[in-house]
Amino acid sequence: MRTFAPSKRKILRRVLIYIILSLLVIPLWATHQRSGEITYEHLYGLTYRFTITTYTYTPSPADRPEIDVYWGDGSSTIIPRLYKINMGNDISQNIYIGEHTYAGNGIYTISFEDPNRNAGIVNIPNSVNIPFYIESTLIINPFMGSNNSPQLLNPPIDNGCTNTPYYHNPGAYDEDGDSLSFSLITCRGFEGENIPGYTLPHASSQISIDPVTGDFVWDSPTMVGEYNIAILIQEWRQGVLIGSVVRDMQITISACNNRPPIIEATDTCITAGALIHMPVTATDPDGGEVTLTATGSCFQIPSPAYFPGNSSISPVTSFFTWQTYCSHVSANPYSVFFKAVDSGPQVPLSNYKTIFITVVAPKPDSLEAVAVGNTIHLSWDPYSCTNGVGFRIYRRNGSNPFEPGECEVGMPDDQGYYLIGTSNNIHDTSFVDDGSSRPLNHGNEYCYRITAFFADGAESYVSDEVCTRLANDAPLITHIDVEETHESNGSIYISWCKPTEFDSIQFPGPEYQYRIFRKTRNSSNTYTQIGTNYSLNDTNITDVGLNTTAHDYLYKIEFWGMANDSLQFIEKSDVSSSIYLNIEPMDKKLKLTWNEQVAWENQSYTIFKLNEDLHSWDSIAETSDQFYLDENLENEKEYCYYIQSKGGYFTPDSLYPFYNKSQKNCGTPIDNIPPEIPDLEVTTDCQSVFLEWEFSTPEAAAEVETFYIFYKPTLDEDFHLIDSLDYSYCNQAQCSYTITYLPFVTGCFALASADFNHNISLRTDSVCFDVDDCMDYRLPNVFTPNNDGVNDLFQPYQPYSNVEKIDMTIYNRWGRKVFHTEEPNINWDGRDYLSKEVCSDGTYFYSCDVYLHSLTGIVVKPLHGSITLITSR
Repeated sequence: MRTFAPSKRKILRRVLIYIILSLLVIPLWATHQRSGEITYEHLYGLTYRFTITTYTYTPSPADRPEIDVYWGDGSSTIIPRLYKINMGNDISQNIYIGEHTYAGNGIYTISFEDPNRNAGIVNIPNSVNIPFYIESTLIINPFMGSNNSPQLLNPPIDNGCTNTPYYHNPGAYDEDGDSLSFSLITCRGFEGENIPGYTLPHASSQISIDPVTGDFVWDSPTMVGEYNIAILIQEWRQGVLIGSVVRDMQITISACNNRPPIIEATDTCITAGALIHMPVTATDPDGGEVTLTATGSCFQIPSPAYFPGNSSISPVTSFFTWQTYCSHVSANPYSVFFKAVDSGPQVPLSNYKTIFITVVAPKPDSLEAVAVGNTIHLSWDPYSCTNGVGFRIYRRNGSNPFEPGECEVGMPDDQGYYLIGTSNNIHDTSFVDDGSSRPLNHGNEYCYRITAFFADGAESYVSDEVCTRLANDAPLITHIDVEETHESNGSIYISWCKPTEFDSIQFPGPEYQYRIFRKTRNSSNTYTQIGTNYSLNDTNITDVGLNTTAHDYLYKIEFWGMANDSLQFIEKSDVSSSIYLNIEPMDKKLKLTWNEQVAWENQSYTIFKLNEDLHSWDSIAETSDQFYLDENLENEKEYCYYIQSKGGYFTPDSLYPFYNKSQKNCGTPIDNIPPEIPDLEVTTDCQSVFLEWEFSTPEAAAEVETFYIFYKPTLDEDFHLIDSLDYSYCNQAQCSYTITYLPFVTGCFALASADFNHNISLRTDSVCFDVDDCMDYRLPNVFTPNNDGVNDLFQPYQPYSNVEKIDMTIYNRWGRKVFHTEEPNINWDGRDYLSKEVCSDGTYFYSCDVYLHSLTGIVVKPLHGSITLITSR
């Protein structure tokens, strides 16, 4: 191989252009390139091996025993051909293999260009003079790991019939397990540019490629001839593009009376370790002989699948067989490309069927759960697929005995389970749930499932469910019920169920105590003991002197008992709080939200509203959510509410229902909705700015008390208020206003509205005028400074706008300066600035830079011209 430095590449490019131009006169029989692609594999470090595969017309004398490949880093190499294989039908496959080492990370486009594309390609105008070009992209990214391009297992030379659907699949296989996507792109020519005039082949119905499977469908060819298409195959890893291959392929369409075969095969999922033995059948609608073969990624790996090719009179059946193992587990399914080719009669037609086979890791077995104190210990059998990474542990309240579907891997999101932990060792067989991820509370049943996960993101089938609960050795709080809402004299009723599973041998009594503690929720305060009950059956207390208007409160209860002649701590309840109701005022409605922290499960909430006429509380709604919107209310009128929850414990015995109330709270609906944003139109005559805006209805316009007009002279500045208007500038839904006081009109304008409650809308979209919209500074070409009161001064035409200043110099015919000014009005009276005498009649020349206001700031526009000065009367 001969490698050229970047400096020589430019010379070679020029030579190549010369060759291409020279070849325009070569007879048509000398053309030969039909199809091809470039693939690559990573060897080590920054070194890659590239395979360039082309398909050529065998009898052509324009053979290529070596080709020039460009590596995308400024260098190229001449690579000799390694193989030339006769494919039949005058088509040869040419294989060139070369290696290249890159200097560092980056994005590299590897390309090959040949001047000899074959003549007569229907969808490439003047194809004999269009070079053949293919490329692949290599992205060297250390964060994504090394990469091998997809290998294309099905050759890109095929035949079809007019008025019959044509099918193809490149058979792309990615040994790294990356995701592939497929799309049709324009065929490329000279230096990789899109070929001018290229079109996709004409189809009677449609032509497309499936972006996931790569199945190309042309339904149907309408005209005999040779056609080329280009397929872009992109590789994705964790959602990031890491490489691509372009296949340029040729399809020959003939006039024939034939129909392609039909293949019957379906997608499937299989548990690793199981055997697939699946029949695949191909049928020829015309009853001829059919050859059935298969390619795909599962044939390219250790312990591969097996599919014996078969040929016979239709129908033909062969069995796809694969003994799977844990090493085959993959997040991405394996693609299998079945190909069926009939026997003609005029032209053999083929069809492809792509199926996906997903090898799923088996579920973890023998999951058990045991409560130990206030924790739950999980255990399971050693996992069979030791190539996994670890386990994910899921939990929910209460049982859900669902069974995953055949291809349903991992834990579905809709089953009510939460991920509570991860083990990153596939050899682990246990996990302790200590409640740190999600609290563990007494009186609830907790159900667990686990899955195994793998490095590429694959996840096993989920385990069977196992359930348990904490021992009932602590008080179960059932009520934290707000009885009185007051800023200083509020009260809350607290009650609980006595423990039934504590160690009565260790704590035989007869003396027991409940110590009740309280703290303000969402505060840094510590718990304060508010009372002590001295009997096992004394299970309630009322907490008084509270500010239940502003606060909700957390409670916990410690359980103490006699042991060894002294009171000792046994266990404490789970923390629970009162319900706290918040009210957000809105326009003619109130949004109610409430929050709580309870150890039990609340299944529904009833909303009560004060009926002022009857002085009673009415139930107006029930919901399982923790929000409610009360609508169709009257603004500026107060409404009062409280919430009552309905909940319970459901293990070991059902304790349901019990009820708890929130504090009472009141709210007043207010109009806090800003006015409608109207459609704004702004125009200018370069002196004034005309604003017109329109609302959807006259009622929407009538809601506005004040309109605010905003302006900014440049794009980079902030808007500032320049005027405010009332509704008198409106007629029904249409409003208008004229701005006449700005020093210049370039800039951006916008409008906002405020209603009578001072709700301000967002600004309208801005409308801007730039210097090109109002470049009206023009100069006359003659003036007569003879003191007759007419045209005595040289001035610009009036009016003009947007001019900050000018820099003007006027010269006589010999180039001597006679006048200079920066005043935009100029006001030259014809006198020489040195002699102060009126200049003689004649032609004078000026050079003038006009400094104009624009959206990007001051810009300079040059003006040059001549003036004829006439003083004679």
